[in-house]
Amino acid sequence: MRNSIIKFFLVAGIVLGLGFNAKAQNNQLPEPQSKWVFGGNFGLGFSNYGSNILISPQIGYRLTPMWEAGTRLTYNYASYRSGSSKVGVSYYGGGLYSSYEIFRGLFAHVENEWLSYQPVYLGNIGLYKDDRRVVHSVFVGGGYRQYFSSVGFASFTILYNLNETFDSPYNNPLIRVGFGFGF
Repeated sequence: MRNSIIKFFLVAGIVLGLGFNAKAQNNQLPEPQSKWVFGGNFGLGFSNYGSNILISPQIGYRLTPMWEAGTRLTYNYASYRSGSSKVGVSYYGGGLYSSYEIFRGLFAHVENEWLSYQPVYLGNIGLYKDDRRVVHSVFVGGGYRQYFSSVGFASFTILYNLNETFDSPYNNPLIRVGFGFGF
């Protein structure tokens, strides 16, 4: 776990560092060429206890040069292993989001998500799936968006689920690293 955290911050530091180096040559943020923004997140995770694949595309519209609103879809496949037991489940859902750029790539973010998921528990006879349920999450937070050009960027976001319950599939804080581009 500790090695994963170190690798994450190392990669995030390199991505953001490359962007700061590019910014040192030009102190102005590029003016967006389009009002439509496409992007999202993609994730892979593998361990001795299972695997995880996440695909979360998003489409947004710039209401102003600083304010973006849009929608996000989420699909996550997770497999769990314990001894001879193996269980696979799919989570899917979507929601609406809004981001406002406060200062030079620093932004505030709010998001409302509904996610259908099936919890997996470890019992006396091994792993078992519980009933599928829909969970409503309200995320607030912020992050940094590093522009590479007038159409491309990488982002680092930290969100907190204000509606966290026992059924929440997320642990606070939720950390996202993503990419986006405009057309």
